Amino acid sequence: MPLLSVLLRTSHLPIGEKTVSNTPKDTYVPKKVSEVQSIVRAAKAQGKRVRAAGYRHTWSNMYSENDQVLISMLNLGLVNTLPNPESIQATPNYGDNEFKTIELAVNPTDPNKALVRLGAAVTNEDFRRWVVQWGEWTLALNVIMVEITFGGSNAPICHGAGIQNKTLSDLVRQIEYIDANGEKQVLSDPELLKVASGCFGLLGIVTYVTLEVDKLTYAMIKPARRDLILAIPPPDKYVFPPKGCEELQKRLAKYKPEQLSAAREQFIRDAEDNYYCEWFWFPYQKEAFLNIWNNTSDSSGCVDYPGSVETFIQWSSSWAGEVMNQSRVFRWLSPRKQAFIMGTMAMATLPRKNVKTQLINALHFRRGIQNMRVGDFEVEIPIPSVAGDATHTKRDWTAVQRAWWDGICAMYVDSTNVSARIALEMRVMADSSVVMAPQRGNTLGTASIEVITNMPAVEDKKKIWDGFKQTVANVWTGYKGPDGEKLNVRPHWAKEWETTKVDGKDWVDHMKEVSYKDEIVEFKRSLAEIGDKQGWKLEDLKATFSTPLLDRLIFD
Repeated sequence: MPLLSVLLRTSHLPIGEKTVSNTPKDTYVPKKVSEVQSIVRAAKAQGKRVRAAGYRHTWSNMYSENDQVLISMLNLGLVNTLPNPESIQATPNYGDNEFKTIELAVNPTDPNKALVRLGAAVTNEDFRRWVVQWGEWTLALNVIMVEITFGGSNAPICHGAGIQNKTLSDLVRQIEYIDANGEKQVLSDPELLKVASGCFGLLGIVTYVTLEVDKLTYAMIKPARRDLILAIPPPDKYVFPPKGCEELQKRLAKYKPEQLSAAREQFIRDAEDNYYCEWFWFPYQKEAFLNIWNNTSDSSGCVDYPGSVETFIQWSSSWAGEVMNQSRVFRWLSPRKQAFIMGTMAMATLPRKNVKTQLINALHFRRGIQNMRVGDFEVEIPIPSVAGDATHTKRDWTAVQRAWWDGICAMYVDSTNVSARIALEMRVMADSSVVMAPQRGNTLGTASIEVITNMPAVEDKKKIWDGFKQTVANVWTGYKGPDGEKLNVRPHWAKEWETTKVDGKDWVDHMKEVSYKDEIVEFKRSLAEIGDKQGWKLEDLKATFSTPLLDRLIFD
């Protein structure tokens, strides 16, 4: 592919910072379990910490520290290349890599379930291709992007979408890892997995994860574009900010009360009655994009999706976004023009036609996301019950509507800086059984909502992106339930949240003292129980596998 070769040679562009950067003392790319054992033992002997990295889709301080030891589960030439070729060509075979294996075991007690043992370096694209090739089993949920490893997406408890779907870590049935003594360990106890399946790399260097998969089904994708007002209408009597949202108020006034009421009912049906549901809004666009679909066991009419041509278009558009990130000409444009151009490009490349495809393809409906660096702030908001509902089973969707419109209004009020220049995105999902999952305890479901921006905004010396994150954090963490209690809003572990505050308090301190107070105790107790059974102590985890963030949150 001559064009691809040319594009890859442009990967080192002169402008722009990176979202995360550090300089390890040593970086290793092991291909065998025995090599990981040797690395951990050598690091421990030198008093160094060891962290594993996958594909770079993490903003929070989960990475190796300066002058410590980094293990890359993927070839450095692949992970350090932009544009990344993973979604448009098969990953090269870099030799006998034990961490790239996929092994299937059918569950004899349930013909509709199976277990798949994945090496920690297996990417979503590796697995997607495997599913399409063999056409029998699939994950029920996943993140959108394909350029991410299963070791990397499982550790910070990543999620998909759909009111009945939990997190990837909830599907873990076995973890294999190298402990602080350099020993191979296996853990499959269901109760202890509630901690081990999502423990941020503290357990050790994970080598394999075994996930529960379902019989392959097919998604009936029906993408939609709706007027911004009607996609998720504001709740009744919603109060707009006094300045900046006049345009929104005028557009709202065009609709009769019965039209808005019908749209609210449609939004609730969208959220409650579909297998998958996700909403996107790009700054200053008149319409929102809805990616909402159901699945079926009927394979008739199934097509490969997005298909090679559409995949290349998506891949190219994401790379174009990164080129604009780096372009002096683009940076000369006003923030509003930057946002409008990016939003218009995004809407142009999103799907329009109904299609039936394998569920795994529908989960990964966008390819090439890794090609563009962005800023990303996401929180998980519990869906409360309706006031007066004695059974606490009827969902009150007004808090979700409010979160969506508070995000939109914050972007309109910020009309000078336009700090969020790419998207507002929201998904609804279920709760989680994983102890440190931000969705844990959200029995009626969770609204995962995020704002995304480009690198010029992140790098602005006025720190406009940090200020905007705090603005939306203030509103998104302030919602109350039916009894007047504050909802337990938590951040997505892998996104940007460490520099923000909740109720005037650093978010890490708030998590320790309020939102994760009981979970941290349970987390440490279960880790200690695992260590008693497998021959290590909590202090070994801190000394060998922790980071300053995890020191402060878990151990200090």
